[in-house]
Amino acid sequence: MTAEKEESSSSLMKMVEAIAISPQDARELVSQYQTQVRKASPSASEEKIQDAVVDKIISRYSKLAATSGAATALPGVIPGIGTAVSAIGGGVADISVCMKLQIDMTMCLAVAINGKMSNEDAKHMSYIIALYGSLEQMGSSSATRIASKAGVRMVKQYLKGPTLQVIKELFSKIGITFTQKAAAKVIPFGIGVIVGGTANYALTTYVGKAARDTFRLNLKDDEPVEEAVVDQAIEEAVHTQAEE
Repeated sequence: MTAEKEESSSSLMKMVEAIAISPQDARELVSQYQTQVRKASPSASEEKIQDAVVDKIISRYSKLAATSGAATALPGVIPGIGTAVSAIGGGVADISVCMKLQIDMTMCLAVAINGKMSNEDAKHMSYIIALYGSLEQMGSSSATRIASKAGVRMVKQYLKGPTLQVIKELFSKIGITFTQKAAAKVIPFGIGVIVGGTANYALTTYVGKAARDTFRLNLKDDEPVEEAVVDQAIEEAVHTQAEE
């Protein structure tokens, strides 16, 4: 990673960290959802309650992301000056807000599915899964799917190493990918609003379902890590962007 890209990814990471939900706040929000579901369905099993809470989390954040995507595309409605503003400012705002929502959602899913997870693991896993899931949906990740046994082991291996550096690498790749995607919003006469909202809704829904499946697989996966497979997945997932 070049010095310029490293500074850019670090800035994006700090920006998202500053506005992202804390593990404790995520636990409180999930607890509220669980109480609501139990009140609405007193006879529901714990499994049904978890399913309902998980669906509620994914739906809520996908709708918020859709609003975010449409809002950052609004300047593109006005041809000329408005389009220029959208090109300069919309993409930057979209990256931080969209990633905040996806990380918030993933952290809520983490504690909803595995409440025994430590706050530190919940935070780091949520960042890795949300970032990797976004890249996967946009076609910029490695061949290893995050919601798979190999993907779960890859995340576990990340947590054993320099986790913050891995997260910074993923932020760098996210920044590049979102910058390219932002061009799709610079379309006059309101088309960009539809593109922005719809794209962010689909992206966040995909990440939510991938995170849900990953956390559930993580609970079931007790097999030893296959080092060769995981090492190859890690190398593909976080290689530098020097050629881009």
